[in-house]
Amino acid sequence: MSSRTYMRMWLESQAALKELLAQELPSQPPRPEKDQRLFFHMLATLFLRYTQILRCLETCYDQMVHPQKRRVLQHMLDGVMGRVLELKNEMVETELSEYHYMDDVLQDLKLTPADMEVPIPRYFVNQRAKALKERQQVLSEILARVEPSMPSGPSRPAMLRDEAVQLVQMAERMRQGRLRSKFMWEIRRDEERERRARESGAKELDREQAAICIQKVWKGCLQRRCTKLERQREMAFIGMAPDPKALGLSAAMLRAQLGEEFRHLRQADYEAEYQQAMVSIREGLYEVEGPDMREEMKEQLRQWFIECHDLTGRFPEFPDEEIGGSSILFAEKTPEQVKAELDLLEAEGQRKKDKKKDKEKTKEGKQKKGKDKKQEEDEGLKLALSKFLPVISEGFTQYQTIWGNQDESDNFEQRYEPELIKAQKRKEVEKELRLQVDELMREELQRLKLAVDREEGKPRKEKKSSKQQKGKKGGKKEKDLTPDRTLDSLYEELVLQGILKQPQRVQLADYTGSPTLHEMAPQVKSVLLAGPAGTGKKMLVHTVCTETGANLFDLSPDNLVGKYPGKAGLSMLMHVVFKVARLMQPSVIWIGNAEKTFYKKVPKEEKQADPKRLKRDLPKALKLLKPEDRVLLIGTSDKPYAADVKTLCKAYERILLLPRPDYASRYVTWQRLIKKHGGTITTALDVSALAKLSDGYSQGHLARAVQMALTERRLLQMPKKPLRAGEFLQLLAKADPIYSEEEKTLQDWYMKTPLGKKRLKAAQERADRKEGKGKDKKGKKGKK
Repeated sequence: MSSRTYMRMWLESQAALKELLAQELPSQPPRPEKDQRLFFHMLATLFLRYTQILRCLETCYDQMVHPQKRRVLQHMLDGVMGRVLELKNEMVETELSEYHYMDDVLQDLKLTPADMEVPIPRYFVNQRAKALKERQQVLSEILARVEPSMPSGPSRPAMLRDEAVQLVQMAERMRQGRLRSKFMWEIRRDEERERRARESGAKELDREQAAICIQKVWKGCLQRRCTKLERQREMAFIGMAPDPKALGLSAAMLRAQLGEEFRHLRQADYEAEYQQAMVSIREGLYEVEGPDMREEMKEQLRQWFIECHDLTGRFPEFPDEEIGGSSILFAEKTPEQVKAELDLLEAEGQRKKDKKKDKEKTKEGKQKKGKDKKQEEDEGLKLALSKFLPVISEGFTQYQTIWGNQDESDNFEQRYEPELIKAQKRKEVEKELRLQVDELMREELQRLKLAVDREEGKPRKEKKSSKQQKGKKGGKKEKDLTPDRTLDSLYEELVLQGILKQPQRVQLADYTGSPTLHEMAPQVKSVLLAGPAGTGKKMLVHTVCTETGANLFDLSPDNLVGKYPGKAGLSMLMHVVFKVARLMQPSVIWIGNAEKTFYKKVPKEEKQADPKRLKRDLPKALKLLKPEDRVLLIGTSDKPYAADVKTLCKAYERILLLPRPDYASRYVTWQRLIKKHGGTITTALDVSALAKLSDGYSQGHLARAVQMALTERRLLQMPKKPLRAGEFLQLLAKADPIYSEEEKTLQDWYMKTPLGKKRLKAAQERADRKEGKGKDKKGKKGKK
C-alpha cells in the first residue's frame, strides 16, 4: 500500500480518537451508573474501540517511512496501549473475572472475535533487532562451548556381532516374505479375472458398440469428477472444507510482503538521514543564531537585576540550576497548559480526600460499614482516573497542530521536514546557551552584590545550595554483592549454571487456546498460569519471550537442585538473577511447578531437593523491582492446590486459570498440527468429528498424537492412502484425559484466591438482594 493509504488510516484513527476523547473527557462529569451490566457494556465498548484504534495505529507505525510522523505515532500508540490496559483492569474489577464475554458488544460494533485480540506492536522487537541479534550470538557461543562438555543422556549398550547379524537377517526375511506375498496376490488376481471372463461368455462387440461403451464410461467418470470438484468448491466457499488454492501464498500476498520489507528498508535509510540532519541543523543554528540568543538572554537578566534592585533596594537571588535557572523567570505558559496543571492539582487533591475517607471507613464499625456500602451502591459505578488520556490528548493536539494542515504535495518520498527540526533544535540550543549564560550572569550578580555590600558596609551571608540543604537524605538501596563483576561474566555464569536459557521461538498466533489469554500483558510484577497439564502454560512463557525479545531465567525448583547451595549461595543467586534481569531488560523469570515453592507439606521423596528454597527470598526480591523495571515473574503450575494459598497469592499478583480447549480450539488445533507436521487434510479426514471425539484432552495430548501418527513412512504413503480420523484417535485413547474431578478441584482452588473470594462474595450479595426483594413483594401482597 502507498503512503497515502496509511495517512488515510491515521486520519480515520484520529477521527475515532476525537469521538472517544469527547466521550471520556466531557465538559461536565458524567453521572454514575447504577446498573453493573450497563457499566460493563460501556467498558467493553471502549475496550473494543480502543483496540481497533490500536491495531490501526500499529499498522501505520510499522509501515510509515516519514521519521517525524513515526515519532508522533509512537507517542500516541503508547498512550492507546496504556488506555487498553487500564480498561482491561477496570473490566476485571467490575466482573471480578479474568475472562469476559462480549458477544453482544461485538454484534453492536459489527466486529468478529478476531478483532478483539490485542495486537503486539512489532516495534518491541524491531527497534532492538541489532541488540537481540548480538545477544543471541553470545548465547549461542556460550552454549556451543558448554554442550560438548555437558554429560549426555544414557547411552545404549554396544550390540554384539551375532545379535546384529541376526537382526539384519530377520529384517531381510521379512522383506522377502512381503515381496513373495505380493507376487502371489497378483497371480491369484489375474487367474480370477480369466476365470470370470470364461464363465461370462461375453461376445465380442463391433467397433461402434465398443466406442459407445467407452464413451459411456468416460462421460460418467468425467461427470463424477466435475461433480466432486463443484462440491469441493462449494464446501470451501462456505468454509466447511479447506481451499486447495489457499495452501500457498498468492502472487498478490507475495507482492504485499515484498512491499512491506521494502518500506522497512526505506525506514532505516530515512532514519539515518534524519539523524544526520539533526546534527547538521543544530550546528548551523548554534553558529548562526547562537550569538544573538546569548546577548538577548544577558540583556534580559541584566534588566531583571535592575528592576528588582529598584523595587526592593537590593539584588535578587539567582534561581538554582536544579529548579530551572533563569528559564523559570521567562517561562510563558499558554492558558491550556495552566488549565491542565490546575486540573491535575484538583485530581490529586480529590485522590487524597478519597484516601482519607477510605481510612476513616476502615476504622468504623460494622454498622457504619453497612451504611457506607449502601451509599456506594446508591452512588453507582464510575470510571477511574486515567493516566493515559492526557497522553492521548497531547498526541491528538500535536497531530492537529503539526500535521493537520501540513501541505505535503512536494514531499512525495516522505522525507524529513527541515523546519520542524529547526524548531526542535532551536529550543535545545537555547537551553544549552541559557546554562552558559546563567553561569556567567551568576558570577556577575555576585560581583554586583559584593560591590553594593562594600559601599553599604554590610557583611554578606552565603546561601546554601539546594544540594547542601538536602544533605545525605535518600532511600535505602539494595546492597550490590557483585560490585567487581562485569555484566558479561554474570551473564555467562547464569548460562553455564543452566539458569538463563534460550527460549523457544513461538509466536502468539501459534497458541490456539482460549482467546481471552491473548490479552495478557506484562503490566504487573508477577503472573501465575494455572491449569491442567498440556494446556500450553510453558508455551505461553516462551511466547512472551519471543514477542517481546525478553531474556528467559529458569528458577524452577527442579532446575535449582545442587546449584548455589546454602543461605549465602541462595542470596547470591537471587541477587545475580535480578541484577542481570534489570540490566538486560526486558526479562522473564520463569518458575515451573510453582506450587513446589509454597508446598503445604513437602513430600518425602522431594525433601532432599529442598523445593521451598525461594519461599522467603522471592517476595523480597519482587518488592525491590521498580515501576520502570521491565521484569516479569511467570509461574506455571498444574497442581496449585498443593501449595499454601495465602503465600502463593502474595507472590503472584495476577492468577490466570487456563481451561482445557473447547470445540473451536480443538478444531483449529487439529488443523494446524496436522499441517505443521507435513500432513494434508482431505475429505477422507473428518476434522469436525475428530474435534468432537477429542473432548477432554489438552493441546499437549493432541500434539503428541499427531507427532506419533505422522511418521516419515506415513507421510510417504499419504498420496495413495489419505489420513483418517481413526489413526489419531487410536493414539489419543492411550493418554489419560483431563477428568472432571481435576477440573472441579482447580475451580474450587481458584475460588480461594483473592479474586475468587470477591466473586463469591458478590454472588452472595446478589442472591441476598433477590431474596430481600422477593420477601418484600410477598409482604405487600399479604397486606392487600
